[in-house]
Amino acid sequence: MQRLAALAGLAVAVYSRDGVYTRGFGVTDVSTGERADANTAFYIASSTKPLTALVLSAMAVRGEIDLSATLAAFPPDAPFPPAVRADTVTFRHLLAHTSGIACDPIAFRLAYSGQHNPDQLWRLLAASDVEAKAPLGTFNYTNTGYNIATILTDRHFGQPWQDMLDREIFRPTGMQHATARMSRARHGRWSIAEPHTASPDGVTKLYLEKTDQTMHSAGGAVMSANDALRWLELMIETGAVGGRQILPAASILATRTPIATLNEKYAGYTREAYGLGWYHGPYRDERMLHHFGGFPGARAHVSYIPARRIGVAAFVNDSSVAAQLTDAVANYVYDRTAGRKDALTAFNMKIDDLIARRDRFFTRVTLERAERAKRVWNLTRPSIDYAGSYENENYGCIELVAEGDGLRANYGVMHASAEPYTKPDTLYVELMPSSGDSIVFEGAGPSALRYNTDTYRRV
Repeated sequence: MQRLAALAGLAVAVYSRDGVYTRGFGVTDVSTGERADANTAFYIASSTKPLTALVLSAMAVRGEIDLSATLAAFPPDAPFPPAVRADTVTFRHLLAHTSGIACDPIAFRLAYSGQHNPDQLWRLLAASDVEAKAPLGTFNYTNTGYNIATILTDRHFGQPWQDMLDREIFRPTGMQHATARMSRARHGRWSIAEPHTASPDGVTKLYLEKTDQTMHSAGGAVMSANDALRWLELMIETGAVGGRQILPAASILATRTPIATLNEKYAGYTREAYGLGWYHGPYRDERMLHHFGGFPGARAHVSYIPARRIGVAAFVNDSSVAAQLTDAVANYVYDRTAGRKDALTAFNMKIDDLIARRDRFFTRVTLERAERAKRVWNLTRPSIDYAGSYENENYGCIELVAEGDGLRANYGVMHASAEPYTKPDTLYVELMPSSGDSIVFEGAGPSALRYNTDTYRRV
């Protein structure tokens, strides 16, 4: 961390039968200097998917849900359009990313804007469409399948997926600082790793924090290193923690069964298959299951090698330069515990690579900032004329507020001061930190705007 000099906090958990390890490093918040420790809760983003899949796998083993049931049968009144073939797509398809269904409005509202309630999400099932590039049976990684699965189970069982994670995993395993509700962590005054990013200015805290409204079943849990240790034990010991059987062994074994065939590489790892929440592939000459997660200000690595009964979780509260430090830590643990003589050398080479990436990233950011600083306002009217609410039936409401001679955009939990853009009647906004998009005004007044290619009408 000192060599990289681009990271606020890190948490590491290692489970093996030869011993365990948990520790936090750095700080939870650079503005307060609060130290991170093994009880600090980190947002794990898409590493939540294996938890959600495991809950449904356990319920399937007990006969409470049939993962082979079609969406049309569970429940039959879901408003899916005929094109998505709800009478053929199953829950297993949803969890294995092979459903062939796209529904970006649901995924966007749940993960980013937070503009939703259960009835809205139910109605938005009607906005589902066929994923043209990945038809039914073809792997296509998205949040949508998990989101749809728990919209259906929430309604059918009358219990939200957050409570299911608590009932099936968090409470029985004795996890003390793991939850799918940020409000619980905040109200409990937990140590929480706040989101950060690195830039040429140093490491700074991001404004965009996860709330209950943006915690979702495909990416909606926080967890400490001590809790991650129990999760790893649960997976490695086939449903047992501390010698006590928590979940049916069959539910764990089901998650180790490959479903979709892949031929991919990601962050240096080969991915050959995907099952119920886990990627399958080799790490060197060993079979490893893994799932990572990323969001502005967070990166998670969770993996385990069943044959050697060892697993690693590594979390950082950063998603830029230091994101792959999590992978480097995990690789080092696997190499060292396997007795590989090049373990430390390989680790140091990875850190050298991250430092080089950091320097290239900072150079690119500096150039981009200089280019943006040259832009001048291209609005053809006073800023107050653009202020107001603009709504899209599927994606929700963007509010523009006059801010001096400029404008401020509010989109659910996201907000940003607008910047000039290159064409007349356009703005540039970074509602998602480090990821900007244009807003293009249309019609008299104006009467509408386009954001992410979608049209929002003024109301």
